[in-house]
Amino acid sequence: MTTVESRRSAGLPIATVIVTLITALGAAAQLNDPDVLARFRRDYPALHDGEWWRWFTPLLVQSAGWGQILFNIGSLIVVGVIAERRFGTLRWLVLYVGIGLAGEAFGERLDPTGAGNSLAVCGLAGALATLLLLRPGAATRPHAFVVPYYVACVAGLGFGGIIGATIAPTVVLVVMSVLLRQDSYTGVAFVAGVASLVGAGALAVKPDQHGIALLCGAVAGLLLFPPRHRAGRGAPQWPVPARR
Repeated sequence: MTTVESRRSAGLPIATVIVTLITALGAAAQLNDPDVLARFRRDYPALHDGEWWRWFTPLLVQSAGWGQILFNIGSLIVVGVIAERRFGTLRWLVLYVGIGLAGEAFGERLDPTGAGNSLAVCGLAGALATLLLLRPGAATRPHAFVVPYYVACVAGLGFGGIIGATIAPTVVLVVMSVLLRQDSYTGVAFVAGVASLVGAGALAVKPDQHGIALLCGAVAGLLLFPPRHRAGRGAPQWPVPARR
Protein backbone atom coordinates (compact mmCIF):
# COMPACT_ATOMS: atom_id res chain seq x y z
CA MET A 1 0.00 0.00 0.00
CA THR A 2 1.42 3.43 -0.90
CA THR A 3 1.74 6.30 1.57
CA VAL A 4 -1.10 8.19 -0.17
CA GLU A 5 -3.38 5.14 -0.06
CA SER A 6 -2.55 4.59 3.60
CA ARG A 7 -3.46 8.16 4.50
CA ARG A 8 -6.72 7.93 2.51
CA SER A 9 -7.69 4.64 4.16
CA ALA A 10 -6.92 5.97 7.64
CA GLY A 11 -8.48 9.42 7.15
CA LEU A 12 -11.36 10.73 9.25
CA PRO A 13 -14.68 9.33 7.90
CA ILE A 14 -16.27 12.76 8.03
CA ALA A 15 -19.64 11.80 6.52
CA THR A 16 -20.05 8.94 9.00
CA VAL A 17 -19.19 11.20 11.92
CA ILE A 18 -21.58 13.99 10.90
CA VAL A 19 -24.51 11.71 10.02
CA THR A 20 -24.02 9.73 13.25
CA LEU A 21 -24.13 12.95 15.29
CA ILE A 22 -27.29 14.10 13.50
CA THR A 23 -28.94 10.71 14.02
CA ALA A 24 -27.94 10.68 17.69
CA LEU A 25 -29.41 14.16 18.13
CA GLY A 26 -32.65 12.96 16.57
CA ALA A 27 -32.78 10.03 19.00
CA ALA A 28 -32.06 12.34 21.95
CA ALA A 29 -34.80 14.70 20.83
CA GLN A 30 -37.42 11.94 20.61
CA LEU A 31 -36.43 10.59 24.03
CA ASN A 32 -36.77 14.05 25.51
CA ASP A 33 -40.06 14.80 23.74
CA PRO A 34 -42.17 11.84 22.46
CA ASP A 35 -44.04 14.22 20.15
CA VAL A 36 -40.89 14.46 18.01
CA LEU A 37 -41.36 10.84 16.93
CA ALA A 38 -45.01 11.48 16.09
CA ARG A 39 -44.09 14.52 13.98
CA PHE A 40 -41.14 12.89 12.19
CA ARG A 41 -42.10 9.23 11.64
CA ARG A 42 -43.72 7.90 8.46
CA ASP A 43 -47.25 9.15 7.98
CA TYR A 44 -48.15 9.00 4.31
CA PRO A 45 -51.60 10.63 4.58
CA ALA A 46 -49.91 13.57 6.35
CA LEU A 47 -47.13 13.58 3.73
CA HIS A 48 -49.66 13.78 0.93
CA ASP A 49 -51.48 16.54 2.81
CA GLY A 50 -48.42 18.79 2.75
CA GLU A 51 -46.11 17.65 5.56
CA TRP A 52 -43.24 17.32 3.06
CA TRP A 53 -40.56 16.86 5.73
CA ARG A 54 -41.84 13.34 6.41
CA TRP A 55 -40.10 12.24 3.22
CA PHE A 56 -36.72 12.35 5.02
CA THR A 57 -37.33 12.84 8.77
CA PRO A 58 -38.05 9.11 9.38
CA LEU A 59 -34.29 8.66 8.89
CA LEU A 60 -33.67 10.87 11.93
CA VAL A 61 -35.81 9.07 14.55
CA GLN A 62 -36.32 5.46 15.64
CA SER A 63 -39.78 4.00 16.14
CA ALA A 64 -38.89 0.90 18.21
CA GLY A 65 -37.21 2.40 21.24
CA TRP A 66 -33.81 1.88 22.82
CA GLY A 67 -32.98 -1.40 21.09
CA GLN A 68 -33.43 0.12 17.65
CA ILE A 69 -31.57 3.29 18.63
CA LEU A 70 -28.51 1.37 19.84
CA PHE A 71 -28.44 -1.07 16.93
CA ASN A 72 -29.02 1.49 14.19
CA ILE A 73 -26.51 4.02 15.49
CA GLY A 74 -23.96 1.30 16.23
CA SER A 75 -24.34 -0.24 12.77
CA LEU A 76 -24.15 3.22 11.18
CA ILE A 77 -20.77 3.74 12.83
CA VAL A 78 -19.33 0.33 11.95
CA VAL A 79 -20.75 -0.11 8.44
CA GLY A 80 -20.38 3.61 7.73
CA VAL A 81 -16.66 3.77 8.49
CA ILE A 82 -15.89 0.77 6.28
CA ALA A 83 -18.08 2.06 3.45
CA GLU A 84 -16.58 5.55 3.54
CA ARG A 85 -13.06 4.16 3.38
CA ARG A 86 -14.04 1.91 0.47
CA PHE A 87 -16.11 4.41 -1.55
CA GLY A 88 -15.02 7.84 -0.36
CA THR A 89 -17.18 10.54 1.21
CA LEU A 90 -19.16 11.66 -1.85
CA ARG A 91 -20.16 8.16 -2.93
CA TRP A 92 -20.99 7.36 0.71
CA LEU A 93 -23.44 10.27 0.80
CA VAL A 94 -25.01 9.22 -2.49
CA LEU A 95 -25.52 5.68 -1.17
CA TYR A 96 -26.77 6.62 2.28
CA VAL A 97 -29.07 9.48 1.33
CA GLY A 98 -30.18 7.99 -1.99
CA ILE A 99 -31.11 4.54 -0.69
CA GLY A 100 -32.53 6.02 2.51
CA LEU A 101 -34.91 8.31 0.64
CA ALA A 102 -35.80 5.62 -1.89
CA GLY A 103 -36.61 3.34 1.02
CA GLU A 104 -39.26 5.74 2.19
CA ALA A 105 -41.12 5.07 -1.08
CA PHE A 106 -41.59 1.33 -0.50
CA GLY A 107 -41.98 1.97 3.22
CA GLU A 108 -45.48 3.26 2.45
CA ARG A 109 -46.59 -0.31 1.77
CA LEU A 110 -44.34 -2.37 4.02
CA ASP A 111 -44.04 -0.24 7.17
CA PRO A 112 -46.27 2.83 6.84
CA THR A 113 -45.87 4.12 10.40
CA GLY A 114 -42.25 3.15 11.12
CA ALA A 115 -39.05 5.16 11.30
CA GLY A 116 -35.32 4.58 11.47
CA ASN A 117 -32.10 4.93 9.51
CA SER A 118 -31.62 1.19 8.95
CA LEU A 119 -32.71 1.40 5.30
CA ALA A 120 -29.90 3.87 4.61
CA VAL A 121 -27.38 1.64 6.42
CA CYS A 122 -28.66 -1.28 4.32
CA GLY A 123 -27.75 0.76 1.24
CA LEU A 124 -24.15 0.99 2.46
CA ALA A 125 -24.03 -2.70 3.39
CA GLY A 126 -25.43 -3.76 0.02
CA ALA A 127 -22.80 -1.71 -1.80
CA LEU A 128 -20.07 -3.27 0.34
CA ALA A 129 -21.41 -6.72 -0.56
CA THR A 130 -20.95 -5.84 -4.23
CA LEU A 131 -17.33 -4.94 -3.54
CA LEU A 132 -16.77 -8.33 -1.93
CA LEU A 133 -17.87 -9.90 -5.21
CA LEU A 134 -16.02 -7.60 -7.60
CA ARG A 135 -12.78 -7.13 -5.72
CA PRO A 136 -12.51 -9.67 -2.88
CA GLY A 137 -8.73 -9.37 -2.85
CA ALA A 138 -9.03 -5.74 -1.69
CA ALA A 139 -11.29 -6.58 1.25
CA THR A 140 -9.99 -6.12 4.75
CA ARG A 141 -11.00 -8.60 7.44
CA PRO A 142 -13.47 -6.14 9.02
CA HIS A 143 -15.10 -5.61 5.60
CA ALA A 144 -15.40 -9.35 4.96
CA PHE A 145 -16.88 -9.91 8.42
CA VAL A 146 -19.18 -6.95 8.98
CA VAL A 147 -21.20 -7.28 5.77
CA PRO A 148 -22.50 -10.85 6.29
CA TYR A 149 -22.86 -10.19 10.03
CA TYR A 150 -25.07 -7.15 9.43
CA VAL A 151 -27.14 -8.96 6.80
CA ALA A 152 -27.58 -11.85 9.24
CA CYS A 153 -28.87 -9.42 11.85
CA VAL A 154 -31.54 -7.84 9.64
CA ALA A 155 -32.47 -11.08 7.87
CA GLY A 156 -32.64 -12.94 11.16
CA LEU A 157 -34.95 -10.28 12.55
CA GLY A 158 -37.07 -10.30 9.42
CA PHE A 159 -37.56 -14.05 9.36
CA GLY A 160 -37.33 -15.02 13.02
CA GLY A 161 -37.82 -11.95 15.18
CA ILE A 162 -35.54 -11.49 18.19
CA ILE A 163 -34.63 -15.19 18.25
CA GLY A 164 -33.60 -15.12 14.60
CA ALA A 165 -31.69 -11.87 15.11
CA THR A 166 -29.74 -13.61 17.88
CA ILE A 167 -29.04 -16.98 16.26
CA ALA A 168 -28.19 -15.90 12.69
CA PRO A 169 -25.46 -13.36 13.52
CA THR A 170 -24.05 -15.69 16.18
CA VAL A 171 -23.57 -18.39 13.54
CA VAL A 172 -21.87 -15.86 11.25
CA LEU A 173 -19.67 -14.70 14.12
CA VAL A 174 -18.46 -18.22 14.87
CA VAL A 175 -17.93 -19.26 11.23
CA MET A 176 -16.21 -16.07 10.10
CA SER A 177 -14.01 -15.92 13.19
CA VAL A 178 -12.57 -19.27 12.13
CA LEU A 179 -12.35 -18.63 8.38
CA LEU A 180 -10.79 -15.18 8.63
CA ARG A 181 -7.85 -16.50 10.63
CA GLN A 182 -6.36 -17.77 7.39
CA ASP A 183 -3.43 -15.85 5.87
CA SER A 184 -5.29 -15.67 2.57
CA TYR A 185 -9.01 -14.98 2.80
CA THR A 186 -9.88 -13.74 -0.70
CA GLY A 187 -12.17 -16.74 -1.30
CA VAL A 188 -13.80 -16.24 2.09
CA ALA A 189 -14.52 -12.59 1.22
CA PHE A 190 -16.06 -13.60 -2.11
CA VAL A 191 -18.31 -16.23 -0.51
CA ALA A 192 -19.29 -13.71 2.18
CA GLY A 193 -20.44 -11.34 -0.55
CA VAL A 194 -22.43 -14.06 -2.29
CA ALA A 195 -24.06 -15.19 0.97
CA SER A 196 -24.92 -11.59 1.89
CA LEU A 197 -26.66 -10.95 -1.43
CA VAL A 198 -28.51 -14.27 -1.27
CA GLY A 199 -29.75 -13.35 2.21
CA ALA A 200 -30.74 -9.90 0.97
CA GLY A 201 -32.62 -11.43 -1.96
CA ALA A 202 -34.51 -13.84 0.27
CA LEU A 203 -35.47 -10.98 2.58
CA ALA A 204 -36.63 -8.86 -0.36
CA VAL A 205 -38.85 -11.69 -1.65
CA LYS A 206 -40.50 -12.04 1.78
CA PRO A 207 -41.10 -9.02 1.19
CA ASP A 208 -39.13 -6.90 3.66
CA GLN A 209 -38.00 -3.35 2.99
CA HIS A 210 -34.54 -4.03 4.41
CA GLY A 211 -33.93 -6.74 1.83
CA ILE A 212 -35.03 -4.36 -0.92
CA ALA A 213 -32.73 -1.64 0.42
CA LEU A 214 -29.81 -4.09 0.54
CA LEU A 215 -30.36 -5.05 -3.10
CA CYS A 216 -30.75 -1.40 -4.13
CA GLY A 217 -27.47 -0.68 -2.38
CA ALA A 218 -25.82 -3.59 -4.20
CA VAL A 219 -26.94 -2.23 -7.57
CA ALA A 220 -25.85 1.29 -6.62
CA GLY A 221 -22.49 -0.08 -5.53
CA LEU A 222 -22.08 -1.68 -8.94
CA LEU A 223 -22.88 1.62 -10.67
CA LEU A 224 -20.51 3.57 -8.41
CA PHE A 225 -17.70 1.01 -8.66
CA PRO A 226 -14.69 2.71 -10.30
CA PRO A 227 -12.80 0.36 -12.66
CA ARG A 228 -9.03 0.58 -12.32
CA HIS A 229 -8.54 1.99 -15.80
CA ARG A 230 -10.96 4.90 -15.09
CA ALA A 231 -9.88 5.67 -11.54
CA GLY A 232 -8.30 9.12 -11.35
CA ARG A 233 -7.01 11.29 -8.56
CA GLY A 234 -10.52 11.92 -7.24
CA ALA A 235 -11.49 8.25 -7.11
CA PRO A 236 -11.16 6.26 -3.89
CA GLN A 237 -8.11 4.03 -3.68
CA TRP A 238 -8.44 0.27 -3.44
CA PRO A 239 -5.45 -1.00 -1.44
CA VAL A 240 -4.78 -4.71 -1.31
CA PRO A 241 -4.08 -5.65 2.32
CA ALA A 242 -0.90 -7.56 3.01
CA ARG A 243 -1.39 -11.25 3.69
CA ARG A 244 0.66 -12.23 6.71
